[in-house]
Amino acid sequence: MRDRAIEQFESIFERASIPVLDIREVVLKRITVVLKGTTLDESILRLARYLRTRFGATARVHWPAALDAAMVAEVARTHELEQTEEPFGSTVALIGQIALAHSQLVLLPEPEDEAARVVDVNALVSGSAPPVLFVRRPIDEPRAVFRSILHSLSGNFRQTQNFSYSFALVEDDGKLLLLHALDRDDIGAVREALHVTTDLSDASEEQVLENLARSGERYLKGVVAASREKPYTVSYQLRLGNVVEIVQRELAAGAYGLLVVGQHKDGFSYISAGDYQLLNMVRDVPVLAL
Repeated sequence: MRDRAIEQFESIFERASIPVLDIREVVLKRITVVLKGTTLDESILRLARYLRTRFGATARVHWPAALDAAMVAEVARTHELEQTEEPFGSTVALIGQIALAHSQLVLLPEPEDEAARVVDVNALVSGSAPPVLFVRRPIDEPRAVFRSILHSLSGNFRQTQNFSYSFALVEDDGKLLLLHALDRDDIGAVREALHVTTDLSDASEEQVLENLARSGERYLKGVVAASREKPYTVSYQLRLGNVVEIVQRELAAGAYGLLVVGQHKDGFSYISAGDYQLLNMVRDVPVLAL
């Protein structure tokens, strides 16, 4: 009887959780480059130059009122950047400039010195439509950022709309790990919602997770194979536990160049509690907040 309940749970959960194979293609054409007058600006400019060349995009520089306008103009000319007419005086003003520019990606330095940060990270992410890529350590080789990407997934599996940037940014010869952290309480919630028996043991839950992970990996490989001609390596892992701890362990174990967190809902970012912690804690690799 219990075996039938497990099979029923797996079957219903798999049908409910696997979304339509439709990943929106992102072709980067408009990039926002935020300068702050710190040493990290050079890394942001390197990234902008690389992405502009790779995607044939235009990049527009934005700067706070405290920076010298003549210096910014010289940087824009040297790096072939477009330039906003006015500096921004607040995070809200920057969000407005980003919206007017119809930007698809924001590159933002985030220095150690809080006084030099100028921009409210959380307000920028929640208030801006495009994803924001935060740089907190110097970057010598921009291409290395996109050679190995760790994309953190949490919650349910209906997230194909959130894969677009990871698939677009990963290098053709690179690798992408979609790491799905599922809290044990989520298993119980799904089981209860589907009216499946509640007496599954821990071992049974592990069996469910193992089967879902295999199905997810097959599915995602199919998505990637169908979505792009040039190959790169994609893998999917489903792990049970706290998302912050799981992601931190994986970052420490692997040589990743970029961490992707968050979700996109109704045209704006949604940052869960775990994503919020990762966004503000991770400093050794750039973080892309969707």
